[in-house]
Parts: sequence; C-alpha cells; structure tokens
Amino acid sequence: MAATNFKTENKTFRKLIGNGLTYRIPRFQRDYSWTHEEWEDLWTDLLGTLKADGQSAHYIGYLALQSADDKTFDVIDGQQRLITTSIIVLAVLKNIQRQIWAGNHAEQNKRRVDQIRQTYVGYLDPVTLVARPKLTLNRNNNHYL
Repeated sequence: MAATNFKTENKTFRKLIGNGLTYRIPRFQRDYSWTHEEWEDLWTDLLGTLKADGQSAHYIGYLALQSADDKTFDVIDGQQRLITTSIIVLAVLKNIQRQIWAGNHAEQNKRRVDQIRQTYVGYLDPVTLVARPKLTLNRNNNHYL
C-alpha cells in the first residue's frame, strides 16, 4: 500500500511557482470558471496589500497537490486560484512589454520581463530549446494560457 504524505506549509506565490517545480491541472479537473465577481474580490484584496495600513500579504487559500516524484505536481484543489494568479503575472508581463515598446527604460524592463518569465511562467530548455511551462492546464484550457 502506498504511503500518504500530508505536508502543510505556508508559501508565497514566488516560493511555490518560482522553485523550479512544475504544476499541471489533471484532465478530470473542471475548466477554468472564475467570473467577474471572483476576480473583483481577489483584485480588491490584492490592492489592499498596497495600502500603508493594509495587510503585508494576501492569503489566497490552500492547494492540494499530488506527486509521484516531488518535481511535477498535479493540482487536486486550488487550480482556479493558481490559474488566476498566473494570469495576473501574464498581465504584468504584457504591461512591462508595452513600456519596452514605448521606449521607457527598455533595457531594465527587458531584464524584468526575462526574470519574471523565468520565475513565474517557464523557461527555455537550453538543450532542446523547447519552452517548459511551470503550469500546464487541462486539455480544454491549456491553449489559452
């Protein structure tokens, strides 16, 4: 009988996704379904962390993960939050890219884009030159990300 490993930790999004591990949404998980209401709630909470008297961090909830090798994890619960946070990172990248195109601190912003992409989105395998994403969605949603 396989052993069950229950391990709980509090991690920042950077520690979770920026740690060299990869995450995938299994085929059996429902499609991405957050509406404007869930987005608005999250955005309001995140903006609250920027206020002088606001919280220093936002608790986004828990993830239930499953792994056979401790390198690639299937997201059993929490995929909606993980995907939404990843979409926010992609929006940040897009806005920094607009700054580059406008000529605003182009070199510094190119470095920012590269660092953010490698930390939160994925990397280019130096041997195969194939992009390796940190998050892979289910078969119905992956082409959007």
